[in-house]
Amino acid sequence: MVALLPIDSFGQCAGFPYSSNGGRFSVSQVKGCAGLTVEICITEPSCDCISCTCDIAFGDGAGDTFTHTYTEPGDYRLQVIFPNPTPSDFIDITITDKVAPDFDLYACSGNTVQVDVTDSQYDTYQIDFGDGTQQNVPINAANTQHTYTNSTNRTVSVQGIDVNALDNCAVATGSFTPRATLPLALITQLNVLDESSLELRYNLEDDIFYRLEVQPNGTGGFNFIKQLDNNSSVDTIRNLSLSPGFYCFRIASLDLCTNTSTYSNTICSIDLSLTVQDGSNDMQWTTNSPTGDFNIARKIVSNTGSSTTNPFQVVQANDRFYSDQSLTCNTEYCYFLTANYGGGISKSNEQCGVATSTLTPNAVDNITISVNDEGTISLEWQEPNGVVGGNYNITKNGSRIASATTLSYTDSIANGNETSSCYTIGITDECDNSNSDGAVACSILLQGTIQPDNTVTLDWDDYEGYFNGVNNYTIQKFYQGAAAGSNTSGVSEFAQTDNNNNQQIISFRVIANPNDGSLSSSVSNLFTVIKSNNIHYPTAFTPDGNSRNETFSVKGQFIVDYSLQIFNRWGEMIFTSNDPDNGWNGEYNSKPQAEGTYIFNLEITDLAGREIKKNGSFLLLRR
Repeated sequence: MVALLPIDSFGQCAGFPYSSNGGRFSVSQVKGCAGLTVEICITEPSCDCISCTCDIAFGDGAGDTFTHTYTEPGDYRLQVIFPNPTPSDFIDITITDKVAPDFDLYACSGNTVQVDVTDSQYDTYQIDFGDGTQQNVPINAANTQHTYTNSTNRTVSVQGIDVNALDNCAVATGSFTPRATLPLALITQLNVLDESSLELRYNLEDDIFYRLEVQPNGTGGFNFIKQLDNNSSVDTIRNLSLSPGFYCFRIASLDLCTNTSTYSNTICSIDLSLTVQDGSNDMQWTTNSPTGDFNIARKIVSNTGSSTTNPFQVVQANDRFYSDQSLTCNTEYCYFLTANYGGGISKSNEQCGVATSTLTPNAVDNITISVNDEGTISLEWQEPNGVVGGNYNITKNGSRIASATTLSYTDSIANGNETSSCYTIGITDECDNSNSDGAVACSILLQGTIQPDNTVTLDWDDYEGYFNGVNNYTIQKFYQGAAAGSNTSGVSEFAQTDNNNNQQIISFRVIANPNDGSLSSSVSNLFTVIKSNNIHYPTAFTPDGNSRNETFSVKGQFIVDYSLQIFNRWGEMIFTSNDPDNGWNGEYNSKPQAEGTYIFNLEITDLAGREIKKNGSFLLLRR
């Protein structure tokens, strides 16, 4: 029961525009969103609810008050029950659950915004442009435009309002930055996914109306596909026919105020096909010309995984064909192309095939041979062009001696210090195709002589293991293992006189230097010569005091140990010396010996470690 009555000074209800069915009371609101507050004013003159009591029911369980807030959406009947004989009266209240209206903002040039209210749940929409300007538009009205005075960021709000309803429903807001000119979109990447779909990636800015357009095979006009959501950066386009043929795409930035468009870069799909040929994988592709060269990426598929070379090959923008011949037989290769189209990268479909060939592989025509100190021979060879991982057969002097899967081999039973051995390297590729017609390479056997005047003459056979030949030969010289200089020769012979009286042993090694600088040099055996001792002695001597030919001694070079013994005709040893400079003066026990024939024995060891024994006779003469 209530006994209150809000009445103005004139006895009438002020600000309560909605009358009940029987006109006995009025309310402040009859429609609005949840949270709507309704006030009641009694207009029945026979009962003012002060002098008599009334019952009030709001239809949601609440009552007996002149003010009530509805918190749940629904249709409610508000009733006031007057005491007899006054009839009861009612009015219907509508509480909605309408949410904030949806709307889109689109930038136009000249700092203009177009507001597109996509909502349809309200009768009218109030737009606040954030600069003090408001505008009401009815439902389904044309898009509304507004021009700002500058490019300051604004907050635009839209509130829905129904007829005979309080504007207490939620307000939607959006941030907007006016633009003097519209920016261009950019398609950053196109990836072909399969024969009927591709992926587009792009950079879009907020509040621009973007249209995606397509041009089949790069001819004719562009056709509209869809409006783009500028909150997205990736899109999948399906139901295409990507082989044979291609599609070009661009994005139009539409100025809805002037109905004019500016366009992004144009990017085109690439249709790649692969044909496995005998000894080659041939690729063809169709697309528009890019702004740069094509890059071909190749992936080698193996049992343990895959490796990718990217880019494997660069092909000019006007080319549409490439033949890959750097293949390993029975190996699967996968390829794709990338190209730049005005700042966006287009990636083709991927094509795979297993390489096969019946072609004879290239021969092994570059062999390096080195003779080791102990006489064994080491071989290295260059992998032929177009062959990866072949099997190699090593033939020595016409007979097969070994096989290898690497690019080197050591012949441990060779005697390269005394004889030259000739080798060929045959190859069998992964497709079992063979070639044994490669280069014949013989180890360098260095030989020579030394003359009594210590002139050394060296010679060797021309080395023929390099396809492009030998540039020159380096002759290395050693004294007892220590480097003692080198010389260069363009022919396979060399001569030099060695005047170093302190060195008896000289060693030489020849190195063949190829014209192809990517190859290793071939090395000969180590050849050693020993200089002569040049042992000499007089056949007679005259110890007569004239300071000429006064003593007998044996002379020579490179003598380390020396032992001289002299005997008279009766076999009696009358002189001995361990010094070549200490000769016999013709005396024995300080007495001059008679003229005649005397015998000597000589034992020496030279720098080369050789032990030399000599004996002979000489005359002692007196004048």
